[in-house]
Amino acid sequence: MARIGRHRRRPSRIWALSGLVVALVVLAVGAVMLSGARQAPTPVDPNPPSVSALGSAPSPVPDRPDLAAMAPRILSMPRVGMSAPIGVSTVPGGVLTPPNDVSTVGIWLDGAPLAADEGTTLLAGHVNLVGQGNGALFNLALMQPGDIIHTSDDTGKPTAWRVTRVVERAKADGVEESVLDGPTGPRRLAVVTCGGELTYDNGVGDYEDNVYLYADLL
Repeated sequence: MARIGRHRRRPSRIWALSGLVVALVVLAVGAVMLSGARQAPTPVDPNPPSVSALGSAPSPVPDRPDLAAMAPRILSMPRVGMSAPIGVSTVPGGVLTPPNDVSTVGIWLDGAPLAADEGTTLLAGHVNLVGQGNGALFNLALMQPGDIIHTSDDTGKPTAWRVTRVVERAKADGVEESVLDGPTGPRRLAVVTCGGELTYDNGVGDYEDNVYLYADLL
């Protein structure tokens, strides 16, 4: 379990913290687990972009994109050409689990809702998955500070965000606690997926790092 640090958390949040630590490992294991099916699975890229690969990112996007036409519950990152539905990250057995569809990201329900006025909204998703290919967050590490991204809530109301930080952290160092600030505190968006080197243990692959993106209200 990661150290809670200076933030005071309710007991239920401590339990959720434990779940998230496990979940970010599950993201990677699920992404590359070998299939026993006779038909060969769709290949996945074993080398997701790392933060050090930022130089290959597309051109910057406009500061204030037109969000009027957004559908409800969408995460959009124009720099990497990504638009994904926002589902729910469930917590079966205390494990935060993104949606099974890799094209969808999931919101952590113990965090701030999409329409909140304060707190941290946490979205998590797969980097890739055997049988489905690359996930919605495959290029998360290519995002840069200053990029504009946007989300829409259940009614389709859009919110624009400016990226403040993109970091890659070894899973062995624990989860960055700031993604778990929850429904109180400054308004912020956090997006998490796997990254780094892919290693195998008994035929099951696991990415060594997690990639974290943070964004503030525009």
